[in-house]
Amino acid sequence: MPRTLQVLTVAAVVLLAGAGTALAQSQINLRFASYAPEGDVFDRAATHFADGVARRTAGRVKVNVFRNNSLGSNREALEMAKLGSVDFVIAGSTHVSRYAPVLISASFPYMFKDRQTMFTLLDGNVGKRLNELVARQGFVILGWWEAGFRHVSNSVRPIVKPDDIRGLKLRTLPSPVHVAFFRKLGAIPTPMDWAEVMPALQQGVIHGQENPPSVMYPYRVFEFQKYYSLTGHSNDPTLMVASAASLARLAKEIQDAIRQSADESTVFERQIADEYNRDIMGKLGQVIKINEVPEETLVHFRRTAQTVYQEAYGDLGADGRAIVDEIVKASH
Repeated sequence: MPRTLQVLTVAAVVLLAGAGTALAQSQINLRFASYAPEGDVFDRAATHFADGVARRTAGRVKVNVFRNNSLGSNREALEMAKLGSVDFVIAGSTHVSRYAPVLISASFPYMFKDRQTMFTLLDGNVGKRLNELVARQGFVILGWWEAGFRHVSNSVRPIVKPDDIRGLKLRTLPSPVHVAFFRKLGAIPTPMDWAEVMPALQQGVIHGQENPPSVMYPYRVFEFQKYYSLTGHSNDPTLMVASAASLARLAKEIQDAIRQSADESTVFERQIADEYNRDIMGKLGQVIKINEVPEETLVHFRRTAQTVYQEAYGDLGADGRAIVDEIVKASH
């Protein structure tokens, strides 16, 4: 081979190798912490989001979804996101309220009359104000997702009369408002991280818990429960949050791709969550006793919840009180 051609060939190889190295160096890997197992509604939505980011960035940004609390519990994942060592987290609003107490205002028991009202408010001014307040704590709300309305399950008796809930030791959301609500009903509320719930049910440490059908069935909660009473007491919004520190490190066009993908996956998640909750009730009915709760009992529960609203005002500050008032006005 002529010397000139040899030189050109070597140069071309070097250039190609350099281009490959540059491409590898430009790859951005982001971490998405999720408690959901593979195939769960939230997992499907997280995967939908990851695919959207990859598509919008032509593969330059890869979002890696870590399932089943593999990066740590919900609390630990949020701590890492606050520090910028995890980029995205799925967490219920009550879990994030540990860092931004104003979020409790979006998850009061019997707060939203239906899911459409909830999303109209959260996609509008109420959600915008909450995001502004939460951002001060190092989190950016990218999407308001849902698991569905929560109902009470237990291994002792169905809840038909108000007194039926008395004495039941129930795992509740880690929110002072929810704890106060169930305590006023006569139950024994026991907040705990989701990772601890199944062992506690299996060992009889608690009698029951409260969750929507989308949790009851795929997590097989029914294996340790006999009754599922349709109290519909809360539709605790699930947040897809980003680490503010992580977003700040990314170029604007990547941030835009992330936000657009989050918007798209939020629409997707709400659709499949609603469909799943409706479809799964038939299967649940085959493995656990489901009962409607009489209206007079629900009226008692709602009135009890409203007394808790007033007591919680002192912890919410002016911003939180204004948000609660706006939600109550739209829902009642």
